[in-house]
Amino acid sequence: MKYTVNTEKPIAIEFDVDGKISTINFYPTDLSTRQKFYETYENLKNYKPKEIVPVVDENGVSNAELENTRELKRFTDFLCEQVDGIYGAGTATLLTGGRCDPSELIRFICETAHFFTQTSDKLIKHYTDAIKGGVMK
Repeated sequence: MKYTVNTEKPIAIEFDVDGKISTINFYPTDLSTRQKFYETYENLKNYKPKEIVPVVDENGVSNAELENTRELKRFTDFLCEQVDGIYGAGTATLLTGGRCDPSELIRFICETAHFFTQTSDKLIKHYTDAIKGGVMK
């Protein structure tokens, strides 16, 4: 019996942050990766921003900007966890150059989404073709 392994190549995305070139590789057909990607969408829908109640001190200075910044930092940390969960630990830091920049993380998720949607039809066909002569008739 001869057994052949399907050797699919990963998607490789090269990017430049402050002159440093990095590459991220991932397999959009890997079911674990796909699950993490689509769960991120659900996690983003379920994210609840902290209610901000500004406090004005005795000098009339509000802490509203500080509280807004803290919430944006919390949201960015959440995004970093999501990106690292899909593409591997440290990916978020590579994408942002270590800065706290939620827009770059969101942009990357959106840019890679089409790789997952493109493979959906192919993936369904792959699994249904595999069982055509099998027990599921």
